[in-house]
Amino acid sequence: MFKNSLLFLIIFVVTSCSYYLDINQCKSLGTIELICDLQNPEDFAKIPHEDSLVISQFAGLPELNEGRVLTGKLSKLNLDSRKVEDFEIKILENNNLGIGQDDCKPFKNLYPHGIDIFDNFSADTKNASPFLEEASLLAVVNHQEISSVEFFLVFPQFVNFSDRSKPTLIWVGCVSAPKKNTYFNDVVVYDSKGSFFATHQYDKDKRFFDLLVLNLFRFDSGYVYQWNYKNDFSIVPNSGGAWPNGIEMIGEDLYVNYRINGMISKFTGGIRKDFILRTYLNGGPDNVIAVGSDLWITGQDTDLGAIHCINEAVIQCPMPFFVIKADKSLNILEEYNFEDVSFGGASVAYPFKDEVFIGAYKSDRIGIFKR
Repeated sequence: MFKNSLLFLIIFVVTSCSYYLDINQCKSLGTIELICDLQNPEDFAKIPHEDSLVISQFAGLPELNEGRVLTGKLSKLNLDSRKVEDFEIKILENNNLGIGQDDCKPFKNLYPHGIDIFDNFSADTKNASPFLEEASLLAVVNHQEISSVEFFLVFPQFVNFSDRSKPTLIWVGCVSAPKKNTYFNDVVVYDSKGSFFATHQYDKDKRFFDLLVLNLFRFDSGYVYQWNYKNDFSIVPNSGGAWPNGIEMIGEDLYVNYRINGMISKFTGGIRKDFILRTYLNGGPDNVIAVGSDLWITGQDTDLGAIHCINEAVIQCPMPFFVIKADKSLNILEEYNFEDVSFGGASVAYPFKDEVFIGAYKSDRIGIFKR
């Protein structure tokens, strides 16, 4: 009986997504302006003191790439000019900044996912370069054999290095996941030593069938980790849920998106409050970014398109999506819903002037719409 029910659900999901438009061609249909020729621009982080974003060009899940493991990269998007430049990365090993774990070594390959910038960075070291006063700390989830969080110094455009003509990130440390099967999704940093909260979405050694069952029945699949230099890793109490995804902070409040639960949860002083954004099979929130005292929450408006997106021939996930602006108490201030446009499967949004820039976890483009 269980197997028959599961088969019915799989058939239902696959057949129900067949009506979506083919939007593989990176050409605007009139509603959304496009920036093309990217690889899965899954997450954004605002660079302090300039109108630019760091873009995580996500390596993608093997399930979305016919089983192949791709690498990714970090890029810079100028919000005024729409110009995208890839960052060069300089490794600063054996520094005395004390960021991350003492024994964590530089990565060999970069498979970026969620990112965050801590803009109140202050180097706690003697004889530090005066340039460090202008630096911010970028944290990047990296899906190596053992997942890690990589730390980079990022400098605003007005800081010029004589030996660098291109945008450059300086690697200064990292933290390896506590278990080999840990699958970090997103990260938020809360001090200059790189202390962070990160969502563990699911155990990455689970079979696809197991993940499908967790998804269909909304079973808890993961939780939130906290890491700091003194106490190493711990699990945030009462943080379990179905597909923990985007994570963000405003002050001491922690916000976590639970994709399959269709909700965002707020953690304040150890107390969790859940806010339902989408009911079951009507999608759920992917990523969340704090802009001042507001939150910008982005996700898919259906659960029916994800199976269709596994096909490698599908470049741009053809899923309806939403963007929500909410205050820190999670009152909805603005809401935008899209379908049958030249964009889908949205995962992140960032407002700039009278526009909103959107990225997606499986996509060759960034979209821009008028507010």
